[in-house]
Amino acid sequence: MVYEEKLYILGSTGNTGQPLVNKLLKNPKVSLTLYTRSPAKVQQLFGEQPDGKLQIVQGDFNDKGAFRKSIQGHKRLFLLIQVLDFKNYLIIVREFAQIAYDAGVAQIVLISGTSGSMPYRTTAFNPIILEGVLSIKDRGDLIALCPGNFMSNQFNPGADVDTVKNISKIFDVREPDQKNPWISPNDIGEIAANILQDPIEKHEDAVYELVGDPNTPKEYVEILIRYYDILTKQAGLPHKMAFTLLYYAKCLVIDNASPGLSVLLGRQPETLEQWVEKHKYAFM
Repeated sequence: MVYEEKLYILGSTGNTGQPLVNKLLKNPKVSLTLYTRSPAKVQQLFGEQPDGKLQIVQGDFNDKGAFRKSIQGHKRLFLLIQVLDFKNYLIIVREFAQIAYDAGVAQIVLISGTSGSMPYRTTAFNPIILEGVLSIKDRGDLIALCPGNFMSNQFNPGADVDTVKNISKIFDVREPDQKNPWISPNDIGEIAANILQDPIEKHEDAVYELVGDPNTPKEYVEILIRYYDILTKQAGLPHKMAFTLLYYAKCLVIDNASPGLSVLLGRQPETLEQWVEKHKYAFM
């Protein structure tokens, strides 16, 4: 089968990548190239597809030879890089973007985090999180998706799922009535998929802050209590961790959902309660 466009996806198997790929697979006009460390995992997640619909390229962040060869012929790239070292993250993002633009990619959709939309020097991560790509000469468009607190962060080691199950607590550095800017990874993936199917000229160098359902810690606990028998109270943290988290929480004060989110999604965003109800098995 002949497809009108090939889309390249780097970051296809996580909580954001899966809804992105699943939505794109429903479009009969596009084929996908997925860059992954584990072709077996891709096969397990997305199964058999029609001939030519899905190409799998094995590679990682260090050896970019496979990416350099396979990006040829693509006009769009979705880029989601997850590494713990922030300086290394900046280098990796720029290197992949440079290779892609040099190969003729006209549009990159980058998951940059909320820091990418914050005012200058609000945090140590801003604005350099985007500068490395924006400074590339003769580049194509760069669309920055800037999500708030991923609802899927609840599943991280030592995060809410673990603490609720083990000690009947959640930990938060915010005041009980201070909003936490939650966003569903399903919504992030669907927004990225929508952008990758829109005309390239529609979004240009857009920056989209993605906050779906701001909730206070107090409201969050009330949601959890409706589904689980838990008790919460204030608890301490090591000094360095507490200081860093407090600083970030005070900088990231977002009381309202992103006004244009339903426009990008084509529906209302997923709420925190809908997410918790959908994943309640994890807390048990």
